[in-house]
Amino acid sequence: MISDSPGPLHEPQVLGLAAQAPAYGALLNWWTFLREATPVHDDQELGSWHVFRYNDVSAALTDHRTFSSDMRDLIDQPDAFSTVAQGAFLGFDPPAHDRLRSLVSKVLTPRLIQELAPRIASISEGLLDAMNDSRDVDFVEQYAYPLPLAVIADILQIPVVDRARFRMWSSALFFQGRDGTPALVATAEMLRSIDPLIAEMNAYFLDIIRSRRARPGLDLISRLATVDEGGQRLRDEEILGVCGFLLVAGHITTTMLLTSSVLLLDEHPQAAADLRADPSLTASAVEEVMRHRGQLPAAARRTTREVVLHGRRLPQDSIVLLWLTSANRDPRVFPDPDTFDIRRTPNRHLALGRGIHYCMGAPLARLELTIALKALLRRWSHFAPSGPVKYEDPRHTIGAKEIPLRVRWTEN
Repeated sequence: MISDSPGPLHEPQVLGLAAQAPAYGALLNWWTFLREATPVHDDQELGSWHVFRYNDVSAALTDHRTFSSDMRDLIDQPDAFSTVAQGAFLGFDPPAHDRLRSLVSKVLTPRLIQELAPRIASISEGLLDAMNDSRDVDFVEQYAYPLPLAVIADILQIPVVDRARFRMWSSALFFQGRDGTPALVATAEMLRSIDPLIAEMNAYFLDIIRSRRARPGLDLISRLATVDEGGQRLRDEEILGVCGFLLVAGHITTTMLLTSSVLLLDEHPQAAADLRADPSLTASAVEEVMRHRGQLPAAARRTTREVVLHGRRLPQDSIVLLWLTSANRDPRVFPDPDTFDIRRTPNRHLALGRGIHYCMGAPLARLELTIALKALLRRWSHFAPSGPVKYEDPRHTIGAKEIPLRVRWTEN
């Protein structure tokens, strides 16, 4: 179990983010201390600035002209990574961002996502059925990881039998060679370390993209290959970037949030009981999981000009880490912020971003989480870890990579 309440705060506890992977509770202390003491922190060891308060983080997320998402001028990208990055519009500024997002949004529509609900429910039930009423469940391997991956495989019409490869590729794209390192923004050397894996992924998807362009079907890749807006169309490399984004969303975002959901409901049995009694609360519970223990701790930005925040002068081209997780615990915005409250309203969390870079996959993540949680709460009358839970490095993502569960199945 990880603590969601900061312990006694002393400055030595919160210095040294670069030293080694901190426990989640230690990082929570770090956010809490600096949010109050130094809301804009100059981290000379990591060579970046940190911003902790909700209003500052929200303002920076919505001011893309000052806080740019485009790091390409600061980091020398190797060949394969720069190829897939051509479609990574979350890392672009307008007008390139607007063109790509507009074209993709014509395909990845709310209606398309809602139409996936029966399939997501079928996958959820199938994974639970495959457990054969076992008392001991490997939650990540048997549910949290394969469920979103199967959904993405369905959307793209790619063989789920290749899931081991998808996992390697999505991890490489998300962690960008930072595993076990304190770097919160990847260096050129880190990107070079994963370039062979990215090259393998590029070849795999580009072959599929060219085939679908020649003989389009009804799948998402075919729709991306044929979408046209006033003569504007997506290039193969841009579609490749969208496929990479969906792989990351399928592997990291939903998987991590599912692991956090299960752990939080184990830690708060009354919340689990309330959801079983009233499943209509599940959507609200999903929002609270995102706020309380969101999967992405920080969003990186680059200053395009000198900025002054809380009396601190940030030079042009500074790397700024906007700590979403700290903002979502800011008591100025969220009453009793360390309490997990599935009925919290309003819940204006920043877990999925804000502004022009707000997560395009947010509706899909919400739908998957809501359906997946309803299914397991209906099928399991009780669950709890049966052994040590292994967590990801919370500087990079918040969630678990291994959760052995002991479950009690609901009697039919």
